Amino acid sequence: MAKKKLINGRAYDWNSIDIAVPGMQNIEITEISYGSKQEEEAVYGKGGDPRGWGTGNHSSDVTVSMSREDFNEYCRVLKKNGVKRLFNYVIPKITVSFANEDEKTTTDIINKVKFSETSFKAAQGDKTLTVELKGTAYGSVKYNGLRA
Repeated sequence: MAKKKLINGRAYDWNSIDIAVPGMQNIEITEISYGSKQEEEAVYGKGGDPRGWGTGNHSSDVTVSMSREDFNEYCRVLKKNGVKRLFNYVIPKITVSFANEDEKTTTDIINKVKFSETSFKAAQGDKTLTVELKGTAYGSVKYNGLRA
């Protein structure tokens, strides 16, 4: 199969991303960052070269940013659903879809996201106030259907 090359075409950008969080349709995330890590260690036998590898734990980190107004809405939705503490809520799934005109949609799914850190800063001259939430995906992260 020939490799499709992007020449004078449109590459993915922020306008080609759609982020969906169940029950949070009124909240617009302004930034998202996520990644996965698999512990790996070389296994040695006779000689100094590795003869293979062993794997350990898998982890996935998630960071989202949103306006202070959207963070307030996020908190309102959690309270409405009986959540007492921000850090106790587990988002079942965050879906990040990438699509351009005439292109097939690519979808990443981040499962069981639990935030454990918030960050908020306001300074003179700010045009918007942003809240950052950092946490862990305790379920799998699937990159276009492929588990990390």
